[in-house]
Amino acid sequence: EKLVEYWLGQHEKMKSELSSLLSMANAAADVESIGVEELQGRFQQYIDFLEEHEQVEDTMLFPLVKTLFPASAQAVDSVLDPQRHKGVDALHARVGRQLQQLHDRHRAGEEMVQDSDEMRNVVESLERLNDYMVGHIRYEEEVAMPWLGAARPDNSQPLATT
Repeated sequence: EKLVEYWLGQHEKMKSELSSLLSMANAAADVESIGVEELQGRFQQYIDFLEEHEQVEDTMLFPLVKTLFPASAQAVDSVLDPQRHKGVDALHARVGRQLQQLHDRHRAGEEMVQDSDEMRNVVESLERLNDYMVGHIRYEEEVAMPWLGAARPDNSQPLATT
């Protein structure tokens, strides 16, 4: 149960961090006002956290579910399907590239009064990423929680909350 609580907590932290990144980008009138290095650094921290989270899912949580509940194998395998991750990987890469370009310009000493289109592109990419990740997390929980809830000794209350 502690592993499940940890997993669900990570999901909440990811959603919160994406929301914070989006708020930072939305509030920016120009790159200088938000600190392009801060935004790019926060995004990299989010990516590092996400990689750790995926490691927990791939090596601990989902294999445990499949071992405890062999009937869950097809559903769990659909969550782990690399094709399902291609879209989110592309969105992560896009945001990362956009922020890296702004960061590189800033470090090179270029004029950092960027046009609103440039920041709007970052905001739009973060919005798409946020929407995708919220749906991805919801799907993972919908697939896994029925099995994980069945493993609870009292089985009276769900482990996940909406």
